[in-house]
Amino acid sequence: MSSTLTAQEIQRFQDEGYLIMPDLLSPVDVDRVFTEITAVMAQRPDVPKDLIQYEPCMRDKDHTQTNELHVRKLYRMARHLTFFRELARRPALLETARDLLGPQVALAQTMLLMKPPEISGPKVWHQDNGYFALRPPHCFGFWIACDPATEANGCMHVVPGSHHGGLQPHAGPGDEFGLVDPPQNDILPVPLQPGDGLLFHCELFHYTPANRTPQRRRALQYHYMASDVVKTPNQFPWEPELDFETPESASS
Repeated sequence: MSSTLTAQEIQRFQDEGYLIMPDLLSPVDVDRVFTEITAVMAQRPDVPKDLIQYEPCMRDKDHTQTNELHVRKLYRMARHLTFFRELARRPALLETARDLLGPQVALAQTMLLMKPPEISGPKVWHQDNGYFALRPPHCFGFWIACDPATEANGCMHVVPGSHHGGLQPHAGPGDEFGLVDPPQNDILPVPLQPGDGLLFHCELFHYTPANRTPQRRRALQYHYMASDVVKTPNQFPWEPELDFETPESASS
């Protein structure tokens, strides 16, 4: 197995709960992401039911009244679309996941977070394991900027080291599901350039503010988990999108 992270980077991730990886995707990859978005929208209404989720203010509209500037996110793309499924197997992602989680990993979930200009809302403070409910919490996400992500248009904000406190109480309906006691201090914005990636532990406190600018802020999110974790019961049923052979079995 080829390592993509140094021992120092792995230790930093374990200590702080996050790590920045510049140039995780090439400009060609980012352009392909945009092409895939346009293609999905052009195929409506003949798309999987869970693939497109609209901003709340647009959810009662017919597809003829909406466009990609009204989309909150694409969901579970690796299950439905070849490009995103192949991207999950890229060494920069898959071998990094194995560096952090061990040789046997699965792709828990993919999203393309659109954060459209001016109409998008915040994603409240939360821990992703509040949704996943994995024990032990051997899971992390890649958050990869496709547009410049700034404090003004909704870049990620994290609380370094907050994963060490374990899973905290969450409550709220739908998109408002989040931490009962959101943080007030030690908040770190993480602006990124297109192609840059943020790795973050599934129990790290994080949120994104609303995009009130005219600029777009699209980002890919890929969550990987160790294959031997257990999904505990909660109100969010889900199944992993992909499982991967171990390097040993792949070469046998």
